[in-house]
Order: sequence, then C-alpha cells, then structure tokens
Amino acid sequence: MKTRGLWKQIITTVVGFCISLPLSVWGNPLDSLERILKSAPVDSSYVETQLAVSRLYHRQAQHGDRCMELATRAVQHAVDLGDTYLYAKALDNLGLLYRYHQYYAQAIPLHKKAFDLTENLDVPPLSKMIFANNTGVAARHNGNFDVSVEYYLKALTIAEVEADSKNQEIANNGLGIALMNIPGREQEALAHLHRALEIAQATNNMLGQAMNYLSIGSYYDEIGNHQTAREYFFELERLNEEMGDKKGIAITLEAIGNSYLMENEDLQTARAYFERSLRLYEELENPLGRATVLSSIGDIFLQNGQLSQALSSYSRAYEVGSELQHYAMIQQSAMSISDTYERQGNAKQALAYYRIAQQYKDSLAIHEQQIAISAIKQQYDFESKEAQIELLTKDNQLAEAKLHRRNLIIIVMTGLLATVAAFALLKVRVRRLKRRSDELIKRQKDARLKALYEKNLMEAEIIATRMQINPHFMFNCLGSIRFLVQKQEYDRALNYLTQFSYFIRRVLEISHRPVHRVCDEFALLDQYLKLEKNRFDGEFTYRIINEMEQWDSRDVIPALLLQPFVENAICHGLSPSDRADKQLRIIAKSCPMAIHLTVEDNGVGLDEPKVERTGHKSMGHRITNKRIELFNKSYRDHIQWNIENRIGADGKVNGTRAQVSILIVDSPAAEQKGVVFKSDLQGA
Repeated sequence: MKTRGLWKQIITTVVGFCISLPLSVWGNPLDSLERILKSAPVDSSYVETQLAVSRLYHRQAQHGDRCMELATRAVQHAVDLGDTYLYAKALDNLGLLYRYHQYYAQAIPLHKKAFDLTENLDVPPLSKMIFANNTGVAARHNGNFDVSVEYYLKALTIAEVEADSKNQEIANNGLGIALMNIPGREQEALAHLHRALEIAQATNNMLGQAMNYLSIGSYYDEIGNHQTAREYFFELERLNEEMGDKKGIAITLEAIGNSYLMENEDLQTARAYFERSLRLYEELENPLGRATVLSSIGDIFLQNGQLSQALSSYSRAYEVGSELQHYAMIQQSAMSISDTYERQGNAKQALAYYRIAQQYKDSLAIHEQQIAISAIKQQYDFESKEAQIELLTKDNQLAEAKLHRRNLIIIVMTGLLATVAAFALLKVRVRRLKRRSDELIKRQKDARLKALYEKNLMEAEIIATRMQINPHFMFNCLGSIRFLVQKQEYDRALNYLTQFSYFIRRVLEISHRPVHRVCDEFALLDQYLKLEKNRFDGEFTYRIINEMEQWDSRDVIPALLLQPFVENAICHGLSPSDRADKQLRIIAKSCPMAIHLTVEDNGVGLDEPKVERTGHKSMGHRITNKRIELFNKSYRDHIQWNIENRIGADGKVNGTRAQVSILIVDSPAAEQKGVVFKSDLQGA
C-alpha cells in the first residue's frame, strides 16, 4: 500500500510539472513518463496520468497515434476499475482527441455517454457542464444540430443553477451557432449569441467577447448582411488590438477579407485585408493560417482573371500543406490549381493536379474509414466489457440481496423481541410513574390550598395593618381642624375639612385593593399634601415627579405606604427648620429590574440615622415595617427601604432622604441575572 501511494505521488508530481511548462523548457519528458507508466500499478491515479500524458502527446506537432492509444487504454482501465466518474472522464478525453482530428462523428457518442453516465451522479457540476458542452460542439461540427441543441441546453441549465457565468456564456454561444443552421431559428440563434456576448462583457471576459463578436459577424455574413457583419469584425479587431493578440488580429483580418470576398463588390479591399492577415501569420510562424489566406487570395485573383497570380497563390498554399502533411489542405489546393490550369488551357497540368487532389481525397476517405472502424471496434470492446461488468454486478447484487434478506429477517425477529420486552418494561414504568404522579398531584394540590390560605391570610393582615395607620394621620388631621376652629379661622377649617373628606373618600375607595399603582399612590399623596400644606399655613412647597418608564401599569405598592415618610419629612424635618424656602420632593423612577421611590426634604435632618429627634421609634415606621414584611411574604415583588441624612458639599446636613425600592422579581432582566433578594429590612 505504501508503494502504491508513492507511485501516485511520483506520477502526479511529474505530470503536473510536464504539463504546466512548455515542451521547449523540458525538451521531451515523454520518455520518462512512459517509463513511469510501464512500472506503476494500475489504479485511478494511473488512469488520470494516462489522460494527462495523452493530451501531452497531442500537443506535439508529430505525435502519431500514441495519444489515441493512451486515451483508449485509459478508457479500458477505467472500465476495469469500475469507476463510473473516471470512465466518463476517459470517454470525454478520447472524444476530445477525435474532435481535435476533426473526426466529429466518432467524438459525439463518447462525449454524450460521458454526460449520460454522470447526469444523475453526485459529481462536480463543472464536469457535467464540460461533458454536455463537448457533446454540443462535436454534434454541431458534424451537422447533428438537434443533438447539439439538446446538450447545449443541458449544459446551460446546470450553469444557470450553479450561477456559473463562464459556462452560461459557452453554452449560449454554442446554442447560437447550432441554431443558425436550423431554418426558422435564426432569430433565436442571434438572441443566444447576444446573451453570450452580454455575459462576456459583464464578466470582462475579453476572449469570450472576441469569440462572440466573431460568431455574430459570421452569422450576418451567412445571411448576406455583410455590412453588419463587418461592424462586429471591426469591433473584434479593436478588442484583439487592445489585448495585443496577434493571432486574434490575423483571424479577424481574414474574416473581414472573407466578408468582402463573399460580398464580391470590393475585391481589392478584400485582398488588402488578406495580405495584412498573411503578414501576421508569417510573423507568428503559423503555416496553416498562411495556407488558408493564400488560398483565399488565389480565389480573388481567379475571379479577377489574373490566372498567373492565382496559380502562384494556390501553389504556395499547396507547398505549405505538403510541408505539414495536411491532407485536406493539399487536396483543396490541388483542386484549385487544377481549375486554374484548366482555365489557362493547360490540360496536362490540370489533369495532373486533379489526380493529386483525388488521391488525397481518397486517402482522407480511407483514413476516415479507418478511424470510424477503429471507433466502432473500440465502442464494441467498451460495451462488451460493460456488459460483462454489468452481469458480474448483477450476480453480486443478487448474492447481496439474499444475504440482506436473511439479515433482515434476523433483525426483524430481534426487533420484535426487543419491542415486546420494551413494552413490558414500559408498562411497569408507566404504573410507577402514574403512582408517583398521583402522589405529586395530591401534594401539589395540598400545597396550592395551603398557599392560597396563607395568601388570603396575609392580604387580610395587610389590610388590617393599613387600617392601623389611618387613625394615626386621621388624628393629626382632626387636630389641625380643631386648632383652626380654636383660632376662629372657620373658612380655613371648612376648606380643610372638605379636603379631608375627599381624602377619606379616596382611601375608602381603594380599601378593597391590597396594592395599587404608583400613580394611584401619588394621587393619594397629593391630596394628603394639600391637607398638610393647609395645616402648616403653606410654609413649605412640594413637588411630585413621576419619571417612570416601565411598570407604570403594575400594581406594586401597598396603599399609603409613602405617607409616613412624607409626614415625618414635614413634621420632623421641615417644620423645625429655619429655612425660608422649605421644599419637599417625591420622585419615582424605574429601570428594567426595579422601581425607585424617593422622599426628600431640605429640613433639619436626623440627629442620629434612622432615629427620630424625639428619641423614640416612629409609630409610622413600625407600621410601615410590618406592612412591608407582610407584602414581601405575600407577593413575588420585594420592597426595601432606608432613611438617611442628605449631606451637602460642605459636609453639613441639608435634610433627609427616604428611599423605597420595589424590586420586580419576574422582570426579564431579573430572570436573566438570576437575582435573589434578601429578606432583611432596613428601617428607621
């Protein structure tokens, strides 16, 4: 296994370097690769190497049949290995080599089979697009335009799903060229070509743009609209000059010359373009391009009746074809020379070159027949091997099916026994759970009844405790009324009594509610402060400020909870003070977790923290402590309070501050932080 992995690494590395660099750098690395292929084990890596080396052979000018031999063996090895995807790649590679040799009929079934094998397989979509596009190209060149359109459309569909702009462009271009050859589909063809051009322009693919300009121009030449065709060719020339592509410029100049030649109105201009193209082909040392242009120049001379010049051009094309051993070029040039000699009246030379043309035509036909026979034989061999593999596969599948059926019976029986056992265990467990759940339900029911009882009891205690505070401030209010009557200030006493009656009515209205909103508490305090301000002859001012942003609609505070703090601030803070401007402020603020209530005065402050100036514990504070303790036991929310002196920047006492905090237990912020409140209270 280690040796096989080493061979894979060696082959991959060598082939990668050989293909990535030109042959002029490496000399001829094929001998080394051939030695590696002779000694390496045959596996998927070996087949991939065969494919790469076959293409490397094809890049050589004189490659013989070795490229086809390697490609054919790669297909056979892929079949032997039973790797469908590898088999498809090998078929596609062999089809490409046939296509490069212009044996399109033999290439079509290879590309087509490569796609059909992988269409429903989980292989890279790019490979499917390549196989389908290659089928379209081969079928188009062979005149099978229906097959070409079918497979270009398959490639286009995959490219659109994958958002692959490059292959969308290739497929649209191929569709356009194929549809050109189907009568009545010309406009559809042109639409696909323009779509391909748009994609190439959008992706700044200059080579793609050049290809589509050439295709669209050729289309207009075919339908006889030579002026429009040349507009596209001129744009193509500009693009090739921008890219600095001499070969592209040579091809474009040749296309413009052919357009003028087909139009047959300005043969002088056609010849000028052909001669420019010829010079570029000569600079590029491109003999085949030079031969085709020479043949076209010969056609111009022939149409102008310049037979000697035509004969010279055809002869030069013939010489190039002979040097390249390009049978098609030799046959075409020989036939043109024969026609020219015939026009000159030189029957002997005309006959001689006609015979040469026929010989090469026969040679081409024989060679094509040999290739066709070879392709048929290879296809027969491939299909025979596939049939053998398919038969063996079916036998294996039958054996596996029998084994699978037996295993399935065992699994079903085991599963059935396991199900019965699990059902019995489940039934026992359900009985236990039902017994436990009944006990739990009973305990929860008892707990709910107990909690409901305790809650009702605590609410009753809260109401009873609140009723203790009412006589406390009622006594103070009645005392104030009596004082005004004694002073014979009857109007003030009547006004005070009216306000007192309104206040008592409001208290009675909320007596059925253990808790209410902060705004309701502030409304009661406002009535109370009006009474107190009247009682103290308006010697202090007060402000009630509600700055709450949250919890304003929540019942969170026992009624008149703040009243004792306000009363202490007036009686024991502001009343003994010598200040001219006596102020009292009641402020409410909120945050996601709590409500903060503050009672501030600028009075004399406390002699000692949390102790009244008289030295005894405040009756109001004791009652307040009791009310808060009952509230914290009965509700989820939690109340804390404290009272302290206000200290100014000079360190002196500037009054007192009572703070009451209502912590909202079920707020999202409290739940997120997992807040746990202490039950201890701070009091005065």
